[in-house]
Amino acid sequence: MSSVSIKQLPQVNEINSEDLLLIQTPTASNTLEFKDLIIGLENTTFANTISTFNTEIEALSSKVHTLSSSDITNTDAIATNTTDIATNAANIVLNDNEIATNLANIATNTANIATNTTNIATNTTAIGLNTTFRSQFATSDPVIATDLPTTHTLTITINGTPYKILLNNA
Repeated sequence: MSSVSIKQLPQVNEINSEDLLLIQTPTASNTLEFKDLIIGLENTTFANTISTFNTEIEALSSKVHTLSSSDITNTDAIATNTTDIATNAANIVLNDNEIATNLANIATNTANIATNTTNIATNTTAIGLNTTFRSQFATSDPVIATDLPTTHTLTITINGTPYKILLNNA
């Protein structure tokens, strides 16, 4: 048998998955396809670095997951708040319109009260129900003066108050 040194074999520039590796064990020499080669973390000089990175990646992943869940909750809350704000803005517009309508109604009612007060004063004067007349006959029938022609009275009630009106038979 002739011996061939590994150093005498030609070199390759890359290894492909179907290439074979020569493995020398204490009992035999064997081949292994490159695609089947597995180097465990314990067989590397940078195992501690990878382990530390892995721990940090897991921690960051957990934080990202927590933040994503928080973002989803915050996004839902923002959507709800945005809807509530839109509803409140619409209600404010409705309330502003109702306030404007109520102010117009108050102005109309104030004008009506002034008109009614004037009409009451005019009507009271027109039928002779002035303050002097009411105070003279508030508790008894009017007295017929002896120097006046024959008169009659007419009893009327206005807003629950009875009045006697002197009528002159002319």
